[in-house]
Amino acid sequence: MAREEQRKLRELNKALPKILRKKIKAYPFKKKDFMIWYSKKDLFFDLLITVNVTADGHCFCTSRETVKPLWLDDLLWDFLKMEDNKKEPLSLRAVGAFTVTGSEIFACSQELKDWDVWELEKCVGDYLDHFYHSVQTSAVDDFIRNIKSKRYHSELREALTYVHDHKYPEALNCLKDQGDGVFKNGEIFINNAIREFCEEKLG
Repeated sequence: MAREEQRKLRELNKALPKILRKKIKAYPFKKKDFMIWYSKKDLFFDLLITVNVTADGHCFCTSRETVKPLWLDDLLWDFLKMEDNKKEPLSLRAVGAFTVTGSEIFACSQELKDWDVWELEKCVGDYLDHFYHSVQTSAVDDFIRNIKSKRYHSELREALTYVHDHKYPEALNCLKDQGDGVFKNGEIFINNAIREFCEEKLG
């Protein structure tokens, strides 16, 4: 990356948080660190907007929206004996280390051809508009339909959903060959805790 492009990228990354703080005032969304989030009834939505440069030197503004039911993190915390997390602010579900990534319902990349802050501002506005539409129109069915849309936490999303629906054989099958799992609290590994629970339910 040329020195001038590096300078422009720094300017864009510096401008992005300021643009987000200004523009989300027109929406009911909240912002915590790098995440924009919103909770509606039993659903939790989050939006991540970033600026990055590809290997061939093109600059893009990218957006990723996810949705998850609130019970997804609740179940995770129950299994890990971290029930007190349920009392924490909802923003924990967006940025907390012990949270399950939701199902991806939208992803987009728009090129910033001139590496310009004005381009970035317009792009952010488009993404916020789309997120607002998603929040208004999405339901738990969108979480289920897109549960495998993103590899990260895919098996855990499925297993916890099966547990929620009392489908214990399916939950066990989902975790087959998946090891201990990505979360551990003390001596408790998440996948092992789910397996033990399901096996107990099945007798």
